[in-house]
Amino acid sequence: MRVDHDRRRAELAEAVWRLVLRAGVPAASVRAVANESGLSMGSVRYFFNTQDELLQFAMGEVVNRARARVAAKADRRQAAVRAGRPLDGVAALLEEVLPLDDERCVEARIWAAFSAAASTDPGMHRLRREADDAVRGLCRTALQTMAELGLLDPDHDHAGLALETHRLWALLDGLTVHLLVEPAYISPRQARRVLRRHLSSLAARA
Repeated sequence: MRVDHDRRRAELAEAVWRLVLRAGVPAASVRAVANESGLSMGSVRYFFNTQDELLQFAMGEVVNRARARVAAKADRRQAAVRAGRPLDGVAALLEEVLPLDDERCVEARIWAAFSAAASTDPGMHRLRREADDAVRGLCRTALQTMAELGLLDPDHDHAGLALETHRLWALLDGLTVHLLVEPAYISPRQARRVLRRHLSSLAARA
């Protein structure tokens, strides 16, 4: 029977995630991943020669899942804009990278663990930078969409948009940390309200 290589790689990434959630990044050795996935060491090494390759792929898969989710719900966000609820559409775009449900919470916890390890691994550091750039780009897209819809100051210069992009990015990062570290103090519903209040405050200036 022919092995579905893409599916097998995805299964190995998921095995890495489970190990990382239970015991941290160092626990995800090739041997441990083989045991976790029910495969032989040789089978794992067929796809990944080293632990670094395996970890970098698993880290990249977290990013890819978030990107796929953003793309998959584009029609729903556009429908909100057409229905006269533009801020709902913009907020929904940004909420895809917040840990507001079990799936996104797991992704955020895995990503936090990988990010801590990235300081000593050039390959993982590169992936973290790419992911940071993607989130920052998402923030910029959200603000540009608001500007195109007349919800931002039409005279907003490049410097002003860049500043607001960083401010929005910092808000998303802060909400993520609070949701992961202190969920007793902020619920997903409250996080959504904070994000919408911030977007509404920007719209109110227009």
